[in-house]
Amino acid sequence: MSVSDYLQFYVGTYTDAPSQSLGITRVGLNTQTGEITRLDDGLVLRNPSYLTLTQHGLYTFSEVDRKQGAALTFSNAEKEYIVPINGDYPCHVDCFNQLLAVANYGSGNVVVYSLDEQGKPLAPIADLFIQGNGPNEERQTSPHAHQVTFLKYSSQLAVVDLGSDHVHLYDYDINQQVFSLSQSIVMPAGSGPRHLVFNRHETVAYVACELSETLVKLVKGEGQWRLVNQTALLMDEVSQEAAAAIRLSCDEKFLYVSCRAKNTISIFDVSDEVPKRVALCESGGAFPRDFILSRDGLWMLVANQHSNTLVSFRRDPESGKAIPTGYECHIDAPVCLVEQG
Repeated sequence: MSVSDYLQFYVGTYTDAPSQSLGITRVGLNTQTGEITRLDDGLVLRNPSYLTLTQHGLYTFSEVDRKQGAALTFSNAEKEYIVPINGDYPCHVDCFNQLLAVANYGSGNVVVYSLDEQGKPLAPIADLFIQGNGPNEERQTSPHAHQVTFLKYSSQLAVVDLGSDHVHLYDYDINQQVFSLSQSIVMPAGSGPRHLVFNRHETVAYVACELSETLVKLVKGEGQWRLVNQTALLMDEVSQEAAAAIRLSCDEKFLYVSCRAKNTISIFDVSDEVPKRVALCESGGAFPRDFILSRDGLWMLVANQHSNTLVSFRRDPESGKAIPTGYECHIDAPVCLVEQG
């Protein structure tokens, strides 16, 4: 098998009992067959539940509270660097332009770090927090920052807050290292926005709402974002408050959202103004916390947290549908996937 027939992925996991995972695992995907092979444990770390990869190396954290040692970890070919996080239960990280941001679900704040030229995290330069809550008395008594994303065509940072039903946009000056609130987009009450994806030109955003299990479309015009429609992820189903990951195909025609309680991936055609559901794909396991579309658009790999499995699917670029290959790989509590290389 040639190198071109082989894709590699990092897998973030939960390591607390009963999981026997050690931290971050690497797997290989045979693009001739769809077979998944466990390669090695690349980084031993407690609860590395989200990862991001740049040309400099791999960034992750331990998803615990600060009393238990919440910390940012940067790993490259030479060594590992560890920087404390002033927040509880970090759950998402993103990098851009020598900046790195971490969303802390437990404490609701976002901590921003500067990076040196080699990608090493330096001291924090901002701690962003906006008070708020939502109508869900069990899940929304306070802010819960669940995602941070740096926009590529404007100096802005997007923060998705599940606890307050908002998406916040901050302007920043990288030279002055100053962040200021630009817009707070009000989401439907009780929707619990979790993750979003932008189109290539950052004029449209799609938000997966965990609590309402809906897909919300946002459109940018004259420098401001507005909500244009909301679509149910499942048909005739009562929400079980468990929508999770969201991905947009590289041609921007199809959108995918995982629904953990139903063990499905909802697939939408987003080529028109209103998203249209085209298929429901069984995840091949239990509780699909995360999934990834390969860069070539031909594969989907699903991390089923509760069944301790990674499952591979062939993706049809024309219809957007995903077809199971019949292959899976056992990894305890897999919760994040990042393609290597």
